[in-house]
Amino acid sequence: TKQAIFFTQSGLVSVNPQDGSVYWRQAYPFKVSTAASPVVWEDIVYCSAGYGVGAGAFKISKAGSEWKSEQIWRKEGDDLANHWSTPVVKDGYLYGMFSFKKYGAGPLACVDIRTGELKWAEPNFGPGQVILSGDSVIATSDKGEIVIAAANPEKYKEQARSDVMDGKVWSYPVLAYDHIYARSTVEGVCLELK
Repeated sequence: TKQAIFFTQSGLVSVNPQDGSVYWRQAYPFKVSTAASPVVWEDIVYCSAGYGVGAGAFKISKAGSEWKSEQIWRKEGDDLANHWSTPVVKDGYLYGMFSFKKYGAGPLACVDIRTGELKWAEPNFGPGQVILSGDSVIATSDKGEIVIAAANPEKYKEQARSDVMDGKVWSYPVLAYDHIYARSTVEGVCLELK
């Protein structure tokens, strides 16, 4: 069933994109803000927020016309917080920036969406951003690096790294064919992939 899922102050809400009618709701704590978007993989919806709220995942099911949301795991605190960076998911594993206000230090990490288990964490990214391209994650560190790493839950495997921008980088990179576009608080770049 096609759904639009929102992460609001009261929690997750799923609506019919055609008419706005509510399919299901899932209560979730709120403190200050919820900046990261929900992430969907198969029948699991993941959400996370900073300020001590933490992360959780919910199994969504339907029996007849009734929808059900059931919590499968929850981790409070900031260890699995996505401050404002929404992780990406591949084959049941989340890849993203999991930290809260650890500027320049927070890790790019891999987390099992089914269990909340941390598979690996590579430090010194801060609250940058990630996108997924095939079997690779393209990440920006908050200090201006662009890093390409394998989307592999077994271990962190860096494929390329370049320090390309000055200023703080909190915006998403964009991949268009063989070019990466990125911007910081002071400049923008276009990089050609080789």
